[in-house]
Amino acid sequence: MNLRWFKSGLSIVLVSLIIQGLVAQERSLGTWRSYLPYGYSLGAFDAGDKVYSLAEKTVFSYEKSTGTIQIYDKVNGLSDVTIKTGNYDPATKALVVAYTNSNIDIIYNGTDIYNIPDFKNQNTVSSVAVNGISFHNGNAFISSDIGISVVDLDRKEISNTYIIGSTGGQIKVYATTADATNIYAATAEGVKHASLSSPNLQNFNNWSLYDSTQGLPKKKASFIAAYNNKVYAVVGTTACDSLFEFDGVSWSRIFYEPSSVFLSLGVVNNTLYFTTSNSTNYSARLGKIDAAGVQTVTVAPQALPHEWFEANGIAWESYGEYGLVKNQNGNRERIMPDGPFSSSVYDLNIWQNNLYVAPGSVDDSWGGQYNGQGFFSFENEQWKVTSRNTYAPMANYFDILSTTNSLDGSKTYAGSYLSGLIEVNNITGQITLYDTSNSILEQVQLDPQRTKVSCLTTDQYGNIWIGNSGANKAIKMIPADGSAWKSYLVPYSFQTMKKILIDQSGQLWAPVRRSGEGLLVWSNNNTPDDPSDDASRILSTGAGTGGLPDPLVFCVAEDKEGNIWAGTSQGIGIFYCPGSVLTSNGCDADQIKVERDGYIGYLFGTESVRAIAVDAANRKWIGTTKGLWLISADGKTELLRFTIDNSPLPSNQITDIAINENTGEVFIGTLAGLVSYQGDAMGKCTDCKEALVYPNPVKPEYDGPIAIKGLTENAYVKITDISGTLVYQGRANGSQMVWNGKGYNGKRASSGVYLVFSSTDLGKERRVAKILLSN
Repeated sequence: MNLRWFKSGLSIVLVSLIIQGLVAQERSLGTWRSYLPYGYSLGAFDAGDKVYSLAEKTVFSYEKSTGTIQIYDKVNGLSDVTIKTGNYDPATKALVVAYTNSNIDIIYNGTDIYNIPDFKNQNTVSSVAVNGISFHNGNAFISSDIGISVVDLDRKEISNTYIIGSTGGQIKVYATTADATNIYAATAEGVKHASLSSPNLQNFNNWSLYDSTQGLPKKKASFIAAYNNKVYAVVGTTACDSLFEFDGVSWSRIFYEPSSVFLSLGVVNNTLYFTTSNSTNYSARLGKIDAAGVQTVTVAPQALPHEWFEANGIAWESYGEYGLVKNQNGNRERIMPDGPFSSSVYDLNIWQNNLYVAPGSVDDSWGGQYNGQGFFSFENEQWKVTSRNTYAPMANYFDILSTTNSLDGSKTYAGSYLSGLIEVNNITGQITLYDTSNSILEQVQLDPQRTKVSCLTTDQYGNIWIGNSGANKAIKMIPADGSAWKSYLVPYSFQTMKKILIDQSGQLWAPVRRSGEGLLVWSNNNTPDDPSDDASRILSTGAGTGGLPDPLVFCVAEDKEGNIWAGTSQGIGIFYCPGSVLTSNGCDADQIKVERDGYIGYLFGTESVRAIAVDAANRKWIGTTKGLWLISADGKTELLRFTIDNSPLPSNQITDIAINENTGEVFIGTLAGLVSYQGDAMGKCTDCKEALVYPNPVKPEYDGPIAIKGLTENAYVKITDISGTLVYQGRANGSQMVWNGKGYNGKRASSGVYLVFSSTDLGKERRVAKILLSN
């Protein structure tokens, strides 16, 4: 996009969040956090002391006087994600939000949130699109693909539905409005109207269609609004959209431009505002109608304005991916909370407490999607994006599918599925781009225009491993000692390597796309400069050939005991003897049998397993196309299960999982965005002289879990009262244990001081903490 106006004249305001769960602090176990983008705006609405912005996946409000931002998302009240449209009613102080699946939320006065799931629940086969929302006398008119539904904002329920097609059938209604006597609908057939006093608006015969006899074409009408005793409608003609005005007798066209389409039309603060976009000269207009007539201004090439309005001399403008803009006398500020650049998540990587997100897009057939968003990092509670917008030479580095880091964290690497490898020096900020011109990376043999890097990882010695898809030598390695890059030939034909895992013994595991799919295992036998003793094998299904549940492998993970877990389209295969895979005797995967709902079957045997991560307690987090699971270390016990229906997950299809063992935070990538869950397992404690208890003191109103962290790994823990009477005992998950504040009788422990003792497997015991609990 050519967006010089935004780049040269727009300052960006990243507002600090002072919201529970969204600041750097101790988080309660079992709590969720959203990491969703806020820079994309679908609409802006004036609520008097604040402005609401629909941010594609979430909603946020901006308080005009203080600049305070309040976020509304699935973690703190909203019922869904992926917003389609919305509108604000000043009379009832209600913001109505409609999602793409036709679910509806109502936010009252910025505090109370109510869900109306009727549209979503009634349309289980396919969602019915909500196209617009308007208000009249305490009701919200919901315009949808089937007609008009009336929501009573006081009772918070649907009170009526009007099916107004010309023969009594369903019809797409795009917008509605009402004046003192009539209700008007912009439909696929044109503009229809009916008397508000009609006893039966459900009867389509009580609705009339305006036509050329009143001066209005019988063509699709996309917007309509009542203003100043007149009605205004946007109707599509052959060349463009036109704005028509109705004076109660006839319609007349008052504004149009060739090749222009309207993006919005609505009344705010006693003025009618509209926005348009022109496909010929790539311009966009902000317009309004007031006592001075029609006024427009060209704003920027290709910048699509969704909505705008003015209040107290300030223009508030909503611009697609450039978000909410505050325009005061030509000084434009971009208002948004800090968040990732987009909701796309393909691969997650955690290094030294920093999270790296590769958003690049490929489908299950491994077709590139030309995602130009670069990659994101979350460092010290701040998001950073590295892309062609921040570094122009990255213009052709589409579809970043993987990231990794040097052992000391001084460098970050990102792989493009189109153009090669990106190296970022985190100390100097210098960015180096590698392709066939300055490295041993190879182009795709059948497509010489592409240099595909599909996956990256760093081994325990600091070597960087690269999957160079489509190359003659598909495995590349950047040695940690700074010596020349190395490349390795694998005697198999495959299109791409999906992921890379280097296990404890130095073997490379990689799901591959080829004829028949499979899981590649390769080893250089610890002689990286001597290819003569390299060994490799592609594992598949069947005894003696790998024993996988299915040849289509999506992910691999190594657990704390060195076992390899492979997620396939038909469940999980586990290699308990990974060191024997490349020997003459080989090693096949095992499948765990578990009981679920009274039936015995293979672990996730009917699930497409897309992600596996191992926490500090050796438990496995499993992501499928149907949700997220936490299972025990041996895989036989289901500990937690999350879906969009019982958690803030934005989508049931999990794309990747990464765990920060220092904090226990589990990051979950989905098709609709990134969230995290505060787990109870933490990594090995390097300095365990004193444990940390959170919360402490435990106040009477607190009834959640009490976390004791900083223990020796997998320690036995005893909790006693001050006299030494045992109250509770258990074992840490990694370096953290959780106590529910209750004794063996199931009742909350009495007020007082409690002592925490930790012991190792050898029996050495010491006191590590005190807990003050009050009732």
